[in-house]
Amino acid sequence: MKHLTVVSVAGAIVILLISIFAVEISSTVPAKVDSSKAPAAKTAKRTRVTFIGVVKGLSDTTILVERAVKGKVELIEFVLDKPTEKIEVGDKVKVSFIKKEGKYIAANVTLVINNKIIEKDTRKTKL
Repeated sequence: MKHLTVVSVAGAIVILLISIFAVEISSTVPAKVDSSKAPAAKTAKRTRVTFIGVVKGLSDTTILVERAVKGKVELIEFVLDKPTEKIEVGDKVKVSFIKKEGKYIAANVTLVINNKIIEKDTRKTKL
């Protein structure tokens, strides 16, 4: 009878140890992820910035705008998709832009007179 009890306890211990090692082994193996079912990575949303300044330079592909921020004057050059119409050097404009690959891309350029938007540039820039 003692022999049967010792064998039963030893068997229970062996079964318990096997189950513990089985759980540890299965938890350390990383799960394989099927790349076709993985969610697509989200692209960063680009922030569009708008300010009002004075045109200091203008060409078919770029516009140079001066703005004053906290008493400091800065010149910013923007890339244009196509030439702006009815905007000349010295005009006050509202520029809406994004920064893409280190360049400032003008999305909208709007003429401003007496702090009122007079004529909106009708270009549609896909950003």
